[in-house]
Amino acid sequence: MSDVAEAASVLLTRGRGSPQVFAVRRSEKLRFFGGFIAFPGGRVAPADATLDPNIDVRRVAAARELFEETGVLIARRPDGSFPSGPDLDHLRRELIAERLSFAEVLRMLGARLHPEDFVRVGDLVTPPFTATRFDTTFFVAYLPPGQEPAIWPGELDGGWWETAQTLLARWKGGELVSPPTVSLLQAVEALPLHLLPERIAPLLASIAAGAIHPIFFAPGVRMIPLRTLALAPASHTNAFLVGAENTYLLDPGPSDPDEQARLFTILDAEQAGGRRLTAIVLTHHHPDHVGGAAACAGRYRAPVWAHPWTAHSLRERLAVSRLLGEGDRVELGTAADGTPGWHLQALYTPGHAPGHLAFYDPHYRFLYASDMVSTQTSIVIAPPEGDLTGYLASLRRLLALDCRLLLPAHGGPSSRPRQTLEEALAHRARREEMLLAALGATPRAIPELAAELYKGLPQPLVRFAELQVLAGLQKLQREGRAEVKGDDWRRRGDGSD
Repeated sequence: MSDVAEAASVLLTRGRGSPQVFAVRRSEKLRFFGGFIAFPGGRVAPADATLDPNIDVRRVAAARELFEETGVLIARRPDGSFPSGPDLDHLRRELIAERLSFAEVLRMLGARLHPEDFVRVGDLVTPPFTATRFDTTFFVAYLPPGQEPAIWPGELDGGWWETAQTLLARWKGGELVSPPTVSLLQAVEALPLHLLPERIAPLLASIAAGAIHPIFFAPGVRMIPLRTLALAPASHTNAFLVGAENTYLLDPGPSDPDEQARLFTILDAEQAGGRRLTAIVLTHHHPDHVGGAAACAGRYRAPVWAHPWTAHSLRERLAVSRLLGEGDRVELGTAADGTPGWHLQALYTPGHAPGHLAFYDPHYRFLYASDMVSTQTSIVIAPPEGDLTGYLASLRRLLALDCRLLLPAHGGPSSRPRQTLEEALAHRARREEMLLAALGATPRAIPELAAELYKGLPQPLVRFAELQVLAGLQKLQREGRAEVKGDDWRRRGDGSD
């Protein structure tokens, strides 16, 4: 499990009757929700704990991050007034450049933080499906008189004032809004902001008790990270619940009954709300993608759809009623913005598995990549079912799509689909160069090559490293650049023929 960093986020608001909140767009360069609309905030810094023993560290982090990111400083002078004017810009630059500490900024202004200026909404811990995790406290704060937020290019690309309703309208129209931000906006959509803590409390309490986070990337597009028998370092496989009039469950992977029960809680609520499960759609046959398929099919009387190869592979365990192939459509109904004909298009992407399918949503431009790429680690290509040549061709084929969000089976989303796919291709090219360098005139066995190329790998993963090496050697053999005699391989053309 990855480490969890402390963090704070601020819903900065102005106005009373129909209050506005200050939203920011995170730079696409950021690994954690890059390209998404969110609220200002960031991780707790070590110095935050030493600022004032009377103020908890997360309120300090909230005030500091808000000042660094927006220039808004919620600190009071002894007479109760807030600082304002051009001096704030100068001190903000000095703080960002680390020429001044936050404590020094406050001291120079003769101001200090007051806990009551940051109203605690609640805490939320990033679920363990991604390598970057935060335990974040959300606060509501009001814009001080005489101040106005300003975004300087860097970690943020922009910022603006909007009501909760208009921000949610952006999300319904297809803009990327971070899932925690969506949950907060929905809780307060048509209510005064001071009611947010009590409105959001039941959701936060259920998550703290073990419920699955509501992770929506668009209306009707929910990611459900579930514990599965995935290959380390992954511990979860992302299922997806997608659709409007028709609802589909992609890759219910958990084989554990307790984890299946957590998924059933979500599906039961959907069914109680009138959204029937139309079908279960499988991207491929691996256990961490199909472990809960039979249980879901039986409980909800839903048919299973998959590629013909996948259907044949699972024939003893699971009945597949519809075969999906290249170009087939999964009809989702009408999108939240009123667009009819919302659908997923099946893409045949063999390589990781012979029957592997990815799915593309041309309306939202989402790519459900499954095991074509991971944002946690590289994908295992394990012969005889895995084929590196086919996998690389499938990756290149996905590069041609007009995507703006890549949703993998393992890890968090990527708002830089092209770069994510290109990085996967570059990783394979580097591995091939290393393999070619390790081959020579002297024949070498696969275990020897794997031990050299994957030094320090934990013993349980050695078998998969050897399969990776085999996949690379088979590709080189097809291209006439390697040859095998018995169990030993060498570069073709080295030594005597």
